[in-house]
Amino acid sequence: MSSKLIVLMIDGVSADHYATLKAELPHLASLEARGFRVHNLRAEVLGTSLPGRTSMMTGATADVSGVYGNRIWDGAQFRYSNPDDVRVPTLPARARSAGRKTAVVGFGMLRPEDADIFLPPWWVNAFIQRARDAEPQPADSVWLRVAQHRPGDFFQAACAQAGIPDTLPAVDPSAESSRLTFGLMSDVRMYDWVSALATASDAPDLIIAEFLTPDTIQHYAGYKTEAARFSIMQADMAVGRILERLRQANKLDEWNIAVMSDHGHSPIEAALHPEHIIPGTIMQSEGSILIVAPRDADELRTVAERLAAYGVEPYPNTCIPPEHRDQLFLFAAPDGMSFEIDNVDNSVPVGKPNAISSHGLKPGSPGDDRFAVFAGPDVPRGAVASADAVQVAPTLAKLLHLKDGFPAEPIF
Repeated sequence: MSSKLIVLMIDGVSADHYATLKAELPHLASLEARGFRVHNLRAEVLGTSLPGRTSMMTGATADVSGVYGNRIWDGAQFRYSNPDDVRVPTLPARARSAGRKTAVVGFGMLRPEDADIFLPPWWVNAFIQRARDAEPQPADSVWLRVAQHRPGDFFQAACAQAGIPDTLPAVDPSAESSRLTFGLMSDVRMYDWVSALATASDAPDLIIAEFLTPDTIQHYAGYKTEAARFSIMQADMAVGRILERLRQANKLDEWNIAVMSDHGHSPIEAALHPEHIIPGTIMQSEGSILIVAPRDADELRTVAERLAAYGVEPYPNTCIPPEHRDQLFLFAAPDGMSFEIDNVDNSVPVGKPNAISSHGLKPGSPGDDRFAVFAGPDVPRGAVASADAVQVAPTLAKLLHLKDGFPAEPIF
């Protein structure tokens, strides 16, 4: 039994997109051919990025983990979720408590103290408010702590041994023309760091990393476009770099490997502008779901009536932690529509979407389903048609031979 595990997340790859593109993804296809595939891995509720990451690492539903949106309610306002908002133990923290050596390579919603080796996500500065912002705000102290963490001597030695730079690419991410280039280069560098750690002497038992760019590109270039296809192919190539370096080091058979996305993607035909429809309301958009914090019952009634005129329907708020269910209420947009707030043309209630592909659809929508493949010495060969979000963490824990402690059963 191997009981060593690499977990790779590729952001925003839907089950349908993987299925139709698989012939151009030779490295992921090779893992599937010798392992196990989940055809449709359901997204967390709600199907946006930070809940998706949290679910993968905890096996808890959002109402239990505390992370139900990219932004969550603190009792007075919506703010970005951060790793300290996660209320239950994470997979790397469980593994570390069991005496296993753990490494987190740029995976969001994990704490530095969850891992022996921790590298912050390359995108973390976007979550930190700085004095040069248009409306200066205090920095988020948790994301600031994440951003400032340094991985230590073992990481630098592993990179030196592998001949891989131990810093992010020297590209200015603040320049509009180079932002995507920096992101893609940083994603590849993160996966190269995975291979450096996995092939090092005294390698960690668990390595977790992510590849963000496909999600960003799909938002603005569109679903199943040439640009989207290219970004996913780049992620496949980065996976291939890991596999080849493991193979060259005669370590490929030592590792179980899990690759999956945090949510899917779908075309968006129109954007609803709730700041026009329900001006003055405290709210947060999570794709096609709007979370509203009404001041009283009368405002909630007005919000529901005005949104109903555009086909928007109330949705159960059971993904919200119990202590906030009397404060937060959910509304689902019609198919093919999402909510956009801030920096949009609010002179009209419905307009052309800025994000022409998105996620966070009405829960249960197949567009939010994602791909997942597993391979390695402890992985059976086979496939299942579908699995639930909460089954990911217990499956990963099983591959690490950790004691059970999850409410759901492993996928296999």
